[in-house]
Amino acid sequence: MRTSKLGQLLLTFNNSDWKRFIEFIDSPYFNRNDEVIALGYFLFNLYPDFEMSKEEVFQRCYPEQPFDGQRMGYLMNYLLKLAEQFLAVERFCKDEFQSSRFTLLELSEKKLQKHYEFLKRKVGKALDEKMYSSKLAMQRFQFAEIEMIHFSNQKVRRFDPSMQQVYDELNNYYYLQILKYACALLSWELVVKGNFKVSAITDSMANALIEDPPSLPIIRIFLSIYKTIRTHGADGENYFDDLLGFIDKYEPKIHKDEIPEIYTYAINFGVRKIRSGRDEYTLKVLDLYRRAIDKRYLFNGGYLSHWTYTNVVKLALLQNRYEWTEAFIHDYKEYLAPKFYEDAFHFNLADLYFSRTRYNEVLDQLQHLSFSDPYYNLGSRMILIKTFYELDQMESVLSYLASFTKFLQRNKGLSNTYQQTCLNFCKLLHQILKVNSEQKKDKLIREVEQTKPLAERNWLLSTLKAQKINPVSKY
Repeated sequence: MRTSKLGQLLLTFNNSDWKRFIEFIDSPYFNRNDEVIALGYFLFNLYPDFEMSKEEVFQRCYPEQPFDGQRMGYLMNYLLKLAEQFLAVERFCKDEFQSSRFTLLELSEKKLQKHYEFLKRKVGKALDEKMYSSKLAMQRFQFAEIEMIHFSNQKVRRFDPSMQQVYDELNNYYYLQILKYACALLSWELVVKGNFKVSAITDSMANALIEDPPSLPIIRIFLSIYKTIRTHGADGENYFDDLLGFIDKYEPKIHKDEIPEIYTYAINFGVRKIRSGRDEYTLKVLDLYRRAIDKRYLFNGGYLSHWTYTNVVKLALLQNRYEWTEAFIHDYKEYLAPKFYEDAFHFNLADLYFSRTRYNEVLDQLQHLSFSDPYYNLGSRMILIKTFYELDQMESVLSYLASFTKFLQRNKGLSNTYQQTCLNFCKLLHQILKVNSEQKKDKLIREVEQTKPLAERNWLLSTLKAQKINPVSKY
């Protein structure tokens, strides 16, 4: 039974689900087949031990009858359909708005005007009290659509204001959804390789909304996010500043389910700027992280993302806030998901110890890594190379630098941006090792400053500027 579709579905039920499901199949409104009810009760008593075969279950339910595969298959399929229907009914009952929506449509169809008006006022008041979200935008459109349908059902010849309301609410819902999906596509394109495309129509819509800003705060926020990602140079940075202003102004009015995504977009933009050499964004991003963590916006299922944990450490180290960083690493390690706990904790301690020139402790921490995420593989390789450099173990530096470069070139699963970020690090460090004149050193300094994207830019610059020039490099 465990491997059957019915068994796999029923194994997802908890005790509360089972109680309601038994009541569901025992209701003549949904089911009148006594054999299906008996099978449901038997499986309920058997749960979670579904190791019995179909033959064994049949013999337990019908001890004096020979096994009938066709009959058993019919009963199992019937019960499966009921279980699927149960899931749909459960979801419908949990959605108060959708339940009221269909009730309003039926009341309108039956021309029960007083009933309709009473429920309409109740639903409208509830919607007005909700915080801004994409779900609310959809509900407001659907609510306006009900009113238009109701007006049509009355079959009167007069001006219908509900049509304008439906049009306006549909636009709000459409604008918000298009912007959210477009932002998601553009963001994924920056992280992984894929054939993502945002249409020219979306760009045209966004530009039109910039000229005639929408009234809904959540649309203005995602419009700023879209333009921040889509626009390059100073204009993109201006849109980022607009986004920060909108977050400060409208955050209390936005539904909590939307806030983590908004903060994540803002943080990611700032991080990309830092990687391109814009160190002035460090404080902005660190402030966004601290605010989002303090309000638990970046927690998912009670866990803090290991990416968030690592990025906060990296940013704080750029500010030389060593004591604060060490306290953060230890205080928040308990909030990491078990899968990433060890790697995130030891990797970030290694990064901290490197910044504090405690190189032997760096090597000790790196030994604990099991590479639960590709980032820890790449990041640990760079820390290891830097540590060997600081320990003046140049043969190890060259060996690991060569193997890391080959690894990056052969790995096709990395995003182009992150792959190039690491490759640029390898290329420039190799050039630093070979520099043999002040003229070449000055030229290389400018190249490090201008190369984008680039990992460990500050360390490369400080290393290069401290590099002693030999007439002939042995590297």
